[in-house]
Amino acid sequence: MIQRYFPQGVAEEDFFCNREKEREFISKSILSHEHIVLVAPRRYGKTSLIAQVLRENDFPGISIDLLFVLDQAQVTRLISDSVSQLINQMLPKSTTVAKKIVDTLAALNPKVGFNILGQRLEINIKQPSERSISELLLILDQFATKSETPCVIAFDEFQQIGELKENHAIEASIRHAVERSKYVSYIFSGSNRHLLNEIFSDKTRPLYHLCDLMKLDRIKAESYRMFLTNLAKTRWKHGITEDVFSEITNITKCHSYYVNTLCRRLWQGAKVPQLADVLNTWDNYVEQQSYWIIKDFGRLTLTQRKLLTALALTPTSEPHSEAFSTSAKMTASTIQKTLQTLQKMDFVYQDHDGYYNVLDPAIAYFIRKHFSKF
Repeated sequence: MIQRYFPQGVAEEDFFCNREKEREFISKSILSHEHIVLVAPRRYGKTSLIAQVLRENDFPGISIDLLFVLDQAQVTRLISDSVSQLINQMLPKSTTVAKKIVDTLAALNPKVGFNILGQRLEINIKQPSERSISELLLILDQFATKSETPCVIAFDEFQQIGELKENHAIEASIRHAVERSKYVSYIFSGSNRHLLNEIFSDKTRPLYHLCDLMKLDRIKAESYRMFLTNLAKTRWKHGITEDVFSEITNITKCHSYYVNTLCRRLWQGAKVPQLADVLNTWDNYVEQQSYWIIKDFGRLTLTQRKLLTALALTPTSEPHSEAFSTSAKMTASTIQKTLQTLQKMDFVYQDHDGYYNVLDPAIAYFIRKHFSKF
C-alpha cells in the first residue's frame, strides 16, 4: 500500500500541522456555546482546522457548503438536510429514548414533521422560507439541549448569502436562531474576506457583531520544522537538511496550501530531497499552473497588473513612498487606491512586519520569472 503524504483535501491527524492556539480557541468557544467568524484567504486551511477540532474533541458537527446556492429555497434545503444528519449523529442508541426526544420536539414545532424509521430522523419542510431556517436551527438546539450534547454547524463560503436577493431576511433568521442557541455553536467562514467582513461588520446588516472574530494567519516557519522532520523520517528514515527546509518555507512563503503541494511532490521521491530538487520541483509545478496564473493575472486592469508586478519584484512596507512610486512608475494616490482593491480581491496581503506582498507565492514566482514579458 502506497503511503500518501500531504493530502490535497482536508489535512487530518498526522498530516495536520500546528494551529495549537487556534484549535484551543475554537474548542473553548464550542464548549462555551459561543460563535466564531473565521476570516482567512483561500486555501489557508480553514476547513482542515475546523475538522481537526471536531475530531480531536469528538464534537458532533457538520459543515454546510454554501458556494453553489442560488436562492433561499436551496439554503433552506441544505440546512434541513444538515440538521437531520446532525441530529441523527446524536440520536441515543435506544430507539425508545430517541423517539421520546423526537416526539417532544415534534410537539414543540407543529410545522415541522418528524418520522423515525428505526434510528433514522427525517425533517420535512414543505414551503422553504427564512422562518423555516430559523425553526430548523432552533430544533437542532432543542435536541442538543435535551441531549446535553454540544454540537457545531460550520457554514462554509458564507459570503454567498450576501449575494442572494433575500440576503437580509436569511441573515436575520440565522441571527434569531444563533442568539437563542444554548448548545449549538456556529462557525462562519468563507473565501472572500471582504464580503464576509461586510456581513459581520456592517451596522446595517442583521449579523453585525454577532460572533467573535478569528483571523487565520500563515503558520510560522518554525512550526513546520518538527512537522516536516518527522514526516521525512517516516518516509526516508532521515530528516531534511536545513537548507532544504529553509527553501521550502521561503519559496512557499509558508502558505499552507503550497507547503503541502510542494512537499507532496518532494515526498514522492525515493531519496531525501536536496536543494536543487526543491527549486526544480517548485519551478515545474508553477509552470504547470501557468494557464490558471495567466488567467487570474489577465483579469486585472493594467494598473492592477503594474502594482502586482512591482510588489512581486519588491515587497514594501512603504508603498506610498517616493522610491516605490518611482520604481512602480505610478503616483502615490493611484497606488493607494489600487492597493486597496488588490487587497479586497485577495491578491495582496500585509505581513506581520508590515510589508505588502503578493498573497499567492506561485503568482509572485511566475511574475518574477517572466517579468520581462509583462
